[in-house]
Amino acid sequence: MATEWSLTRRIHSVARYLDDHDFDGFLACFSEDGEYLITAQSPELGKKMTWMRLGRGELAERLAAIEKHEWAIASMEQSRLLSVDTLELNEENARTSSGFALYHTDEVGVSCLYVIGRYEDDWLKIGKEWHLYRREVVLKTRQLDVLSPLPI
Repeated sequence: MATEWSLTRRIHSVARYLDDHDFDGFLACFSEDGEYLITAQSPELGKKMTWMRLGRGELAERLAAIEKHEWAIASMEQSRLLSVDTLELNEENARTSSGFALYHTDEVGVSCLYVIGRYEDDWLKIGKEWHLYRREVVLKTRQLDVLSPLPI
């Protein structure tokens, strides 16, 4: 039970790092060979499409570039509502599934729903801490104003 609690807390802290734009904290949650994906089901194609697939190093490069670009979406406040739905774990690895809704708040304080989806996560326990080995962000929303340069 303590292991489930620590993993649930870790899932929520990953979301908080993104909401707070603490990208170093977010990256530290990944294993060295971690992978980050954004996918969505395409009714037109009749299959899943991959919008983004990055290794941890590529993800670090993308996050480092945010300050060098004029991405208005990168300066927006973000708030995630998160529900951890399933946890399957043993001593060394785990698989979790969490539903989420991501809201953006602009500079004048107007909030709107940006995207909803699921985090399908594979975790490795390294030492006493859980690290993301693979995060697949499965989007339900497919019509986005602008695809975020940030991790969703």
